[in-house]
Amino acid sequence: MCGIAGIHGGGGDIRAMTRRLAHRGPDGEGFYADERVQLGVRRLAVIDVEGGRQPMTNARGDWIAYNGELFNWRDLRRELEGKGHRFLTNSDTEVVLNAYTEWGPNCVDRFVGMFAFAVWNGRILFIARDRLGEKPMFYARLGRRLLFASEIKALLVEVPREPNLDERFAVLEAVVEPETLFRGISSLQPGHWLTYDGEQLTIRRYWQLPDGPIDRRPSDALLEELRARLSAAVHDRLHADVPLGLFLSGGLDSSVIGALSRATATFTCCVPYGPAFDESVHADAMARTLGSEHSSVVLTPEAFAADLPRIVWHLDQPIATASSAAEFALARIARTRVKVVLGGQGADEAFGGYVRHVLLAEERRLGAAPLLHDYFPLARVLWGEKAFTDPADRYFELFHRGDGPAQPFLETIHRLFARHEGSLVNQMGAVDFALTFPSLIAMNDRAAAAYGLENRTPFLDHRLIEFAFRLPAHLKIDGLTTKVLLRRAARGVVPDAIVDRPDKKGLAVPALRWLSGTAREWAQDLTSALARRGIEIQPRVDRGEFDRSLFTRVTLELWFRTFIDRNGEGPIG
Repeated sequence: MCGIAGIHGGGGDIRAMTRRLAHRGPDGEGFYADERVQLGVRRLAVIDVEGGRQPMTNARGDWIAYNGELFNWRDLRRELEGKGHRFLTNSDTEVVLNAYTEWGPNCVDRFVGMFAFAVWNGRILFIARDRLGEKPMFYARLGRRLLFASEIKALLVEVPREPNLDERFAVLEAVVEPETLFRGISSLQPGHWLTYDGEQLTIRRYWQLPDGPIDRRPSDALLEELRARLSAAVHDRLHADVPLGLFLSGGLDSSVIGALSRATATFTCCVPYGPAFDESVHADAMARTLGSEHSSVVLTPEAFAADLPRIVWHLDQPIATASSAAEFALARIARTRVKVVLGGQGADEAFGGYVRHVLLAEERRLGAAPLLHDYFPLARVLWGEKAFTDPADRYFELFHRGDGPAQPFLETIHRLFARHEGSLVNQMGAVDFALTFPSLIAMNDRAAAAYGLENRTPFLDHRLIEFAFRLPAHLKIDGLTTKVLLRRAARGVVPDAIVDRPDKKGLAVPALRWLSGTAREWAQDLTSALARRGIEIQPRVDRGEFDRSLFTRVTLELWFRTFIDRNGEGPIG
């Protein structure tokens, strides 16, 4: 975990930009500047603590600012040494730099890991982001100048702060990459790189989710491969020169990682409002199985309200989940004992783990049943007039939050459904990675960064993701069973009580209860202020206890006060 920033085109205050990223790299800072380019780095030292200082140069005079971890760097180093490259450090940063020197933009095809980096070779600025977007990268073009940074707040040192907010925001209660809530600032999308030479800005996609073919091997062969790939993904992420731990929810995904890593330090967030929110009993049971030193943090309504302004500052823009409060609490307690933490993000999207996946899959199964073929009108009396209509439209209905123009999102969903034709669960997973997952991975990254922690996610190993998106649908969802093959892989490794859990809820936070209860007066002040700005966000349907619209209005007003009114210099008091 590091924070990087840069300016191509002269002028500007690279030190002030980099200073805004100090939380991402508490172990040191460094700068490089010539007549055309400036680079700044705040470093969290995880690999080669003494030798991996940045920005870093090589024998050819190329320079790099790098954020991330390359898990196959040792293999690449040996290959590069065979081509005549010499190394002065034991860091993956130097491997990334020499890989670009050797292979140019194609170097990213060889990388296994999470990364966002910039290389300056004296002629071209090259910037790349990892395949699933684990590490952030934002950029802005001001005339002939190009600025980039790990977080938007660093760009606001140079870029005028103007909101980029319209009626589309309410649809998902978040913006969709490459857009941000700031006019003129874009996100470099996952699996993309860009080049800039002072005149021409070029952006290219180098990776996307596979669209087939479906792997038709026997399920036992697929099970064996899943176990091998998952074990390798976990093992690759255990290499560190600092202490390492695990975020343990008590669900299948983090428990599998715990069993394969034999984690000795585990961390759970407890929200003591019954089984709809509190899964700590399952996490405690898994921790006992692991024999880990287990820590639990209780998230209270008072802590939630007190921390929210700081969370919004770290996030840079509101995201479509209130779980960020729990994630930040977890990161805070973990940093007291470790510097690297493993987590289970990505398994639901890749292996068919969401209840909404089951709902649509069951509707399609019923729609194909001969018994109901001539009874759609009757079924729609019970289930609504849209039942059994286009599955892409139906999936949009399941995560469509507020009122707003649906067409831009439907176009994306229909395009992804067309690419993954033949597997409904893969279609839904592809949409998840495009539209809802970015909020979750941003939450992971910013929570870890807030406390000088590095978050590693084995399920996001791109080789494992590619494997998952070639699985037959019935090995992901079968009736009311989710993550079918993953559950089989976990059997015998994780206690049966966790493998067979029918009640996994996720990292839920009772934001609506708190903002309409103990924090009601504070929330009303914020939402009234937002309304005076002419902004109203209302839920499209009543989602009960888990409705996020009030949370969205509160965080949106906090965003205005933090970034538009005060330029993001720090959290509001």
